Amino acid sequence: MQKRDICPFYKNGYCISPMLDSPSDIVISASRCFKTYKTCRYYVDQGEEKQGLENFQQYEKIDQDIKFYPKISLIQEKIDSGCEFFQLMKTENGFIASCKILNRIITESQAKLCSKYWQTCPLRRS
Repeated sequence: MQKRDICPFYKNGYCISPMLDSPSDIVISASRCFKTYKTCRYYVDQGEEKQGLENFQQYEKIDQDIKFYPKISLIQEKIDSGCEFFQLMKTENGFIASCKILNRIITESQAKLCSKYWQTCPLRRS
């Protein structure tokens, strides 16, 4: 029997349907809970709702203000790097660079080093 053939509200011999006030073993029926659970009156179709850790996908990041120290992070001229983890973002006063491996803003000097020596970067090898 595959897991998808079992009612999602069947747990350890109890029905935990949101339609019940509390978990109950009175409404449990092997023929209904295993295979035909969608016909049960306590079954609630949750559709494509995400459950548990599925709610926290990496690609669904919340927009936030990027905080950085302008004196060391602000870059006046556009820098290009061959590294796929290097990202340059435009701001009101210039550019700021970030490293996706470090998951943070990098300084101007680090951005220049990344631009020149991206192929020998120790972070790319790990």
